[in-house]
Amino acid sequence: MPIAVSTKENYSAKLEEMTRKILNGDEISWEEAFFVLTIPDSYLEMLFEKATIVREKFRGNKIDFCAIINAKSGLCPEDCKFCSQSLRWKTNVPRYPLLPAETVIKEAEKAYKMGATKFGIVTSGRGPTDGEVDKICEMIEGIRRKVPGIAPDATLGELTPKQAEKLKLAGVENSNHNIETSPRYFNKICTTHTYEDRLKTIKILKEAGIGVCSGCIFGMGESYEDRVEIAFELKRIDPKIIPINFLNPRPSTPLENTQIISPEEAAKCIAMMRFVNPKKQIKVAGGREVVFGDKQDWVIKAGADDLMVGNYLTTPGQDFRKDWELVKSLGLELPDHINMNNNNKNQKINHSGI
Repeated sequence: MPIAVSTKENYSAKLEEMTRKILNGDEISWEEAFFVLTIPDSYLEMLFEKATIVREKFRGNKIDFCAIINAKSGLCPEDCKFCSQSLRWKTNVPRYPLLPAETVIKEAEKAYKMGATKFGIVTSGRGPTDGEVDKICEMIEGIRRKVPGIAPDATLGELTPKQAEKLKLAGVENSNHNIETSPRYFNKICTTHTYEDRLKTIKILKEAGIGVCSGCIFGMGESYEDRVEIAFELKRIDPKIIPINFLNPRPSTPLENTQIISPEEAAKCIAMMRFVNPKKQIKVAGGREVVFGDKQDWVIKAGADDLMVGNYLTTPGQDFRKDWELVKSLGLELPDHINMNNNNKNQKINHSGI
């Protein structure tokens, strides 16, 4: 059952107790995680203070950036209700096959200039063909040669063990495969594959020695109990990076009329994830700008230590310079290769890719 707390002193004491447990290397309970999600908004600053202490203890004072490219758009047979790239929904998303290697490598160069240390090649569909994997391996090798300061990642859906081994040999460091939501709620979001199918791919990635990036989308109608279950599932799965996305409802998808969650609610989700998974790199990606608006600082104050810069798969992100300024304004360190006074002041984001 959720923890019953009624007074300011009790809220303060509970947060102090939880933080002390985490800093001492102990785990918080399911009930304590639920408490974070339901704490009154008037205690947000206190929550931010404790989440920052935990982040600094286990992750330091540096913020990482990553970027992605939609290397193959639309054409997906799956029925994920949040995704505008499904062939089942009549959306206006561009549809195109795998991009040429030269295009992807150029986008990786742009991503590096935007401050990214990781660059994800993302393709729509349930999984790639062997031929597509071979082409993506060429892209990975090209990025390794021409953009040595950035780590090439690949997010390709379901993979066979042999495909994962090829990607690892080509130089893939990480691969994203989100669990999306809780096991209980999964079939409310997707019916063309199962939660267990996603776990199978995560297992294949781990066995190939590829770092797993696995997280979720909050705000798809799931309950607070589902959100806590997501955090503890990810603790069990033990990915290298946990990306948190917030639903940005896409026109003509089944979730198009879903109300966007408030920045207060979203911040509590980030803090809860940080408390349950204190040592993990927690990245906030899709929906960040839409949900938080002018409260972007809350993302970091709530415990994130990784941001996606540039555009998302089918929606634009904000100017990367705003992210640089945000990090500096909070007294945190940018990735080492960023020079705030370099020639990027005249650079424009290419909204066709990342």
